[in-house]
This record gives sequence, C-alpha cells and structure tokens, in this order.
Amino acid sequence: MKIMITISENSEAKELMPIAQAVHILVNKLPVAMRSKNKPGVRLEKGEVVDTNYEGYVLKVAIEKGEVVRATPIIGPYAGLPVIVAPIKDGDNVLGAIGVVDITAGIFEDIVAISRRPELYKFLPEDAFPK
Repeated sequence: MKIMITISENSEAKELMPIAQAVHILVNKLPVAMRSKNKPGVRLEKGEVVDTNYEGYVLKVAIEKGEVVRATPIIGPYAGLPVIVAPIKDGDNVLGAIGVVDITAGIFEDIVAISRRPELYKFLPEDAFPK
C-alpha cells in the first residue's frame, strides 16, 4: 500500500499532523507548531495535539519572509520563550512553516562557535562556522 503525504498552501491541520507529529517526536516532544500559508495549523505539546486551529504569528512571519525566523514572541502560548521557525518551500514558493520552542535559547550556536571542531566541517554548511 502506497501512501503519499502532500502539503500545499491550503493544507489544513489534519493534513499537516503526520509531519508535525514526526518532528515533535524527533525533538523529544518539545512544543511544535505547523501551518500552511493560507490556513491555520496544528500545535503539539507533550506528545498531544493541543490546538488544530493555530494561527501562529511567528509562523506567519516565516511564511511572509520565506526564511528561518528566530524570535521570542510577546503574545500567545509561547510568549517569552525563544522559538525557531522554518518555512516549508517548494522551490521559491512558500507553502507553510514549522517551528519549535528553542529550549537551548541559542546555546547550540554558542557551543558550535566555541568548539569550532574541524572534524565537524564536513557535516555542516559553511555558514555554520562564520568567519
């Protein structure tokens, strides 16, 4: 049996759920939110779906800009918590966005900058080690 998951600018929460759940598990059940460009999406916390009509201001910003956004929202369920949101693209067309609460608060970037281990160079993009 072949099953295909597709995402479009008009995907609804139920269509986004399998991908959002997979990412939620990959990040050890950190809060994850995902939406399409034109419709509200889904929000997961502690292994559970907590919202299937989630707008997400920072998700909308990432969709509008078409680039990764690192921000600390001032309103909403994640107010005061740093988040990282990435657009979901098909070429230059932004279909939606997915984000996670950044419990490291940027510590990972600091650790990479401090360590600058040469053996990591072959696994990471050049911009991971700014000059």
